[in-house]
Amino acid sequence: CYEEAGKPAIVNEKTKKAAELINEIYEQDDCGVGGYAHIVVDDWNLDDSSIDFCINAANEGGYDISEEGKQACLNCLNYLKELSEDERYSAMAINKQFLTV
Repeated sequence: CYEEAGKPAIVNEKTKKAAELINEIYEQDDCGVGGYAHIVVDDWNLDDSSIDFCINAANEGGYDISEEGKQACLNCLNYLKELSEDERYSAMAINKQFLTV
């Protein structure tokens, strides 16, 4: 996915913060595969509609995910919404260590 997106390499405060927020999701006991943000942070679906889908799923609840896990997902997803798509790919690449900071 990263290569198909052209390997954007934006390293700035926004992309570093987004990478940290992605990591915070995985630090939750019940979010090992990305929790409510799975299709975004695990599958690299970084378009607005995928992010919106995950935000709506988290707001609706229904999965066996703690409140802390839900909040970590929402914090990350809402932050990613503020970034350009290239910044989103860059943040993912930082998080997955394709890019070094």
